Amino acid sequence: MTIDELYAYIQAKSDQITFDENLAAIIDLHINGLESESLWRVSLAEGRAQLATPLKNSAADNSAAEGLEPDLTEASVSIRLSEETLLKLARQEIAPFKAFLLGRIKIKGDVGLLGQLKKLLPEA
Repeated sequence: MTIDELYAYIQAKSDQITFDENLAAIIDLHINGLESESLWRVSLAEGRAQLATPLKNSAADNSAAEGLEPDLTEASVSIRLSEETLLKLARQEIAPFKAFLLGRIKIKGDVGLLGQLKKLLPEA
């Protein structure tokens, strides 16, 4: 599975899954790739998930942080990880807690929302 295939999978699955009607949250995934950094934003509201079009910046672009740093006060939880780690999580080659303990995932905000994000990833 490639990163683009994973995005397409999550996009399709977000239309099929329902969440708690009272849940309103924004989950930001900051994904560092070899040649660019991407921001995937998942909005949870009214029992549905919506995955926004990813924002990307080239690693060669000196203003990378400028273009990808959303107002973090908006995000309920912000997750930083590499493209490789995200793909390993999606393939279930590494457990989320182990990746966190190894420092491959950095989390800021409401960690309770991570369970909601897991619903959008491929199942075994």
